Amino acid sequence: MGAAINARMGLNTWAAFLGTNENAVVAGDVAMVESELTPVLKALRKNDLDVVAIHHHMTGVQPTVIFLHYWGKGPAEKLGAGFRAALDQLGKSEPVHSLIERRSK
Repeated sequence: MGAAINARMGLNTWAAFLGTNENAVVAGDVAMVESELTPVLKALRKNDLDVVAIHHHMTGVQPTVIFLHYWGKGPAEKLGAGFRAALDQLGKSEPVHSLIERRSK
């Protein structure tokens, strides 16, 4: 619809780490379009990160932004690699402007 969507609106992806290199926890959110959900889920689960919730905050907007909350426990390097694997899935789907155009027809 021409409006900028950015992190100040709460539409961001992040990870928070706590603990030591050997024994850490990570928790965070991934914000994505619907077509990215399954690949992100698979990447997180493959790397032993648990999905806590999947939801969206807004109704009637295009494209729909899905939020996924996750967490994990283990070596910090492994947790970081799992989060990176999920990040690597973002942006591979159909471009957002194409989704908007297709859905508005």
